[in-house]
Amino acid sequence: MVKQQKQRPQLGWERIREVHYGDPLFPRHLMGLPHIPIRLYYMGELRFSDACSVAVIGSRRSSEEGRKRAYRLSAELASAGVTVVSGLAEGIDGAAHRGALAAGGRTLAVMGTGLNHVFPQEHEGLFSQIIEQGAVLSQFAPQFTGYRGGRNFLQRNHILVGMSQLVVVVEAEERSGTAAAVRVALKQGRPVGLLRSLVESGEWAAQLVEMGQAFVVADTEDVMKRVSL
Repeated sequence: MVKQQKQRPQLGWERIREVHYGDPLFPRHLMGLPHIPIRLYYMGELRFSDACSVAVIGSRRSSEEGRKRAYRLSAELASAGVTVVSGLAEGIDGAAHRGALAAGGRTLAVMGTGLNHVFPQEHEGLFSQIIEQGAVLSQFAPQFTGYRGGRNFLQRNHILVGMSQLVVVVEAEERSGTAAAVRVALKQGRPVGLLRSLVESGEWAAQLVEMGQAFVVADTEDVMKRVSL
């Protein structure tokens, strides 16, 4: 008997489109930044209102409480009309997307692979939901699977951070992709918010606040007062 292969969901790859640097729908906050690609591939819908955006990011190996905080913060931001941006990764990123979706708001997922290769594969369902309520984007060609060593995800951070008004970190270790994204944000001049729980538990996070490089997020209002609607 020939074993049948499990069929993967039909994700509508024919819906992949391109938006070019300088086009009206190209993410506004990316304009003028160095090392920005001339095109982005996307599925879903881009809107001018996505300029009102906040990146909510954090560790893949997150705690349950961290995921709850990311979900709640993103839901409240989305309810207030803010587009939530994250990276479709496991842990905090996935919780951020789900929170925005549950609130009926918009969310954008910036991927480190081409749009034909959802990573992690377990997020194919989430990927499909985001397309219906926002967009997924990538600077990489649709068939791209990734570089050895994962430097494509570091490159992804430049887009994820750059298209957001500010960045909020829920959970992260000092040596992590999220911490690298914080360094990108500081270089780009983006405000960085750190959840109070992260500042209280992480020495590196507390030092960023002490040096004036980040602010503490105790509630959603701490983020909203820094957002231009």
